[in-house]
Amino acid sequence: MEKIIFNTRDELVCVDVNMVAAVIADGNYSRLFYIDRKEIHLTFGISSVEKELKGAKSSFSRFVRLGRSLIINHSYLGRIDLLRQQLTLTDFKGHELRINMSRNLIRTYKKAVMVYYNSQKKQ
Repeated sequence: MEKIIFNTRDELVCVDVNMVAAVIADGNYSRLFYIDRKEIHLTFGISSVEKELKGAKSSFSRFVRLGRSLIINHSYLGRIDLLRQQLTLTDFKGHELRINMSRNLIRTYKKAVMVYYNSQKKQ
C-alpha cells in the first residue's frame, strides 16, 4: 500500500493511492473516491491533489485529468457509455463507481483510450 498525506492546519489525511478511483472538484475543495465508493473530502483544490497523485511512486501515468473538474484512475476503467454519458470504473471484484460526464469530454476520452489501445496492439 502506498500512501500520500494531505496535511492542513487542522487535520492530516492519509490516502491509499492504489484504491483511488476518482477525484472530483468541489469548488476550492476536492472529493476523493475510493473504488469501494468511500468518499474523502479534502480541503485542497483538484490541481494540488493531481500533483500529489502523479508524484506517488507507483502511480506512473494511471491518473488522467479529464477537463477541469475530474481525475480518474484509468486502471479501473470498465466502461465508457456515450449514450448515457457515463464512465464506469470497476475493480472487477464487485465494486463499481459511475461518473456522469459531458458528451464531448467522454467522447474525447473514448478516442484517446482507443488510440492508446491500438498503439499497444501494434507493439
